Amino acid sequence: MEIKDKSEHDPASDLWLVDAYMRWALLATEEVIGKNGLAVVLREAGLERVINNYPPEQLKASTDLRFADYAAFNAGLLNFFGRPARSMALRIGRQSARYAIDYQGALFGTAALLAAKVLPVSTQIKMGLSAMQLGFRRLAQAVGQDRALSLEDRGDAWAYIDVQDPISAGKQSDEPMGYIQTGAIQEALRWQSGKEFNVEQAACRSTGAPASVWLIYKAPK
Repeated sequence: MEIKDKSEHDPASDLWLVDAYMRWALLATEEVIGKNGLAVVLREAGLERVINNYPPEQLKASTDLRFADYAAFNAGLLNFFGRPARSMALRIGRQSARYAIDYQGALFGTAALLAAKVLPVSTQIKMGLSAMQLGFRRLAQAVGQDRALSLEDRGDAWAYIDVQDPISAGKQSDEPMGYIQTGAIQEALRWQSGKEFNVEQAACRSTGAPASVWLIYKAPK
């Protein structure tokens, strides 16, 4: 995989990033590759300012972090570790999701999602993905931004569509680079339903697609 900056400015890069999301990604990465490994990745990404200086755990954008920084962190991880970074990024995404679930239950309606376990699995998935997108929209609105997120039924799978996709904002790649988000979706649905689902990235803004798209197959593994 080859990742570099886009030649033209990507407006998604300018969007504010919620402090806690970067903090959770950093803590999860520290668990997977160690503190020294994380420091190397952050230097690779040009994010020396957050080494040993993680943003606060709050659902606000009070620092100077933008989507561009989250994408730079992701690109730094994938560029530095190469092919092994894909499995690392999946693990980081899953651990980040665990932090998020513990912290933002009210915002994402986790109590209602757990109560929905009596419903058909496909309906549970739809509810979980819809709640995730609604939570992201609310966070964006709190800082005066809009998030273009949608969900589509594609027969045997739900399509999770993100037009601004922070994981690839401002980046150009020869293949999809959203492994962290793939892992986060997998873990969120496992927590919700108690089942594992196949999740794959079908399109990525970094490869020229108008939106990043993840397919979540309705039948559990």
